[in-house]
Amino acid sequence: MKFWVFLLFPFIAFSQVIPSAVLPRIQAAREKRNPLLIAEQFYGLPYASHALSKENPEKFVVDFSGFDCVTFVENVWSLYRSKGVDSVFLRELERIRYARKPISFENRNHYLSATFLQMEDKGLFKQVIPPLYRVLAVKNIDFLSQFLAPKKGMIVLPDIQKMEKDLGPMTYVPSASFSHVSSYLQSGDVIAFVSKRKDLDYQHVGFIRQQKGQYYLVHASQDRRKVCQSVESISVYLKNHPSMIGFNVFRPEYAH
Repeated sequence: MKFWVFLLFPFIAFSQVIPSAVLPRIQAAREKRNPLLIAEQFYGLPYASHALSKENPEKFVVDFSGFDCVTFVENVWSLYRSKGVDSVFLRELERIRYARKPISFENRNHYLSATFLQMEDKGLFKQVIPPLYRVLAVKNIDFLSQFLAPKKGMIVLPDIQKMEKDLGPMTYVPSASFSHVSSYLQSGDVIAFVSKRKDLDYQHVGFIRQQKGQYYLVHASQDRRKVCQSVESISVYLKNHPSMIGFNVFRPEYAH
């Protein structure tokens, strides 16, 4: 199910945005304070590369037919916060996806660093791992502007470059330290994996599930091409993905 939202949210032209099959999941998730009950509804859906608008002016996309790792986290969080109300869901999805209005390519949070900074500033996400476990990342994040620079299009490149500059320095927990910080984690936390590339902040993101003393990743997996729970624990997942040098963990404010 995919929608292109052109109008102001209170005047949406279609009758229902949230799929009816998801509504009982939202209710159960809120009763049990467990957002992963919503995530489970999407198990088996395909991994969708470039899941958002490919046009500029950009259209606001609502798509439940497949997800990339970021849109999966965005949608689960927004569905939980929505209480099953379409207009609230759309408002929350816009709030996590865009830095400001109007909706445009330039105003989208293209980097997870921007998303996390914005959500922390609004009191909606908070860092879980204490600073003493985190180290400074040596990065100059400009992957997107470098990618766009040689292309001809309607995108205002200086706006993208300013957004990258505003990201500032970032810290992270090295992969080898996972066992030392696991006691701080809980199911429903968002874990973002730091790329070893100097021009990129994060490589992947998903939810943490604690199960039988281990921590697993609930995500839209590019490796397995679907939404699923990882077979291996997160500690093993980190060892199997050397392109990820570490991680950060955020606890969303699910209550509403």
